[in-house]
Amino acid sequence: MRIAVFGSDGQLGTDFVATVKQGGQDCVPLTIEDVDLTNAPRVEDLLRKLRPDVVVNCAALHDVGQCEEKPALATAVNRDAVGMLSRLCGEMDAKLLTISTDYVFDGTKIEGYTEDDSPNPINQYGVSKLAGERLALANNPKTFVVRTQSLYGVSQLRGKKTNFVDLVLKLSKERDELKVDQCRMAPTGTACLAENLYQLLCSDRYGLYHMSCQGATTWYEFARKIVDLIGAKIRVTPVPNDFFPKNFRRPENTYLINQGLAHAGLDFMPSWEESLRHYLTARGVLA
Repeated sequence: MRIAVFGSDGQLGTDFVATVKQGGQDCVPLTIEDVDLTNAPRVEDLLRKLRPDVVVNCAALHDVGQCEEKPALATAVNRDAVGMLSRLCGEMDAKLLTISTDYVFDGTKIEGYTEDDSPNPINQYGVSKLAGERLALANNPKTFVVRTQSLYGVSQLRGKKTNFVDLVLKLSKERDELKVDQCRMAPTGTACLAENLYQLLCSDRYGLYHMSCQGATTWYEFARKIVDLIGAKIRVTPVPNDFFPKNFRRPENTYLINQGLAHAGLDFMPSWEESLRHYLTARGVLA
């Protein structure tokens, strides 16, 4: 099976490429240096030459503030490029797996969100990603749309200095206090996510799925857990969710429940605590 992976050098893309190669598949990693997803003729020419059995899209404009400032660019990357990929996959009879986000929800629900809940994005990032989801599912029947959230992985982030876990590790050596808000979600390690994505991809259970670590927490509680595990002395203080100014509206509770995966017998995601321990061990912080 030949699998073309866009965004192969990002946090998730790096782990997914490694997982595919471990599975013995023919993997074609593609970065923005190889092809820009907004260059439709170039993407089409490349895919028709590669003739992949599967296209995986880990690429996105996921800087929420930048999406707010540049909505046309967000639309081009998160909606139009995804629609193009799904159309091309449909024409080539190839599977498509594309990654979406918890930010398609407004965050007002008290409990977690399942695939049955109606999206209502409140920022440009969520709007563009939801539009991409809908085009992907409409253009190709062999499509997996996977919503996930709050990712962290060993690979360096594009456009950001560091992921949240590494930021806490860094600041715990530099400060006496760390102020963290209390938005609710499920922090998800890209290593376990990549493995579960691969299992889903090897099936024919097409459709929309939520795929995040098990159990809801807050960014404050997540930071506290990191600090406790590494034995740092830094004080972690909870602050209101609007404490840090932003140029976009932020949903306050976007915990994703993996209902569809569970029904398909394909939910292999660990708890967020287990995922965190695995990551800290891989980073050499825990023995």
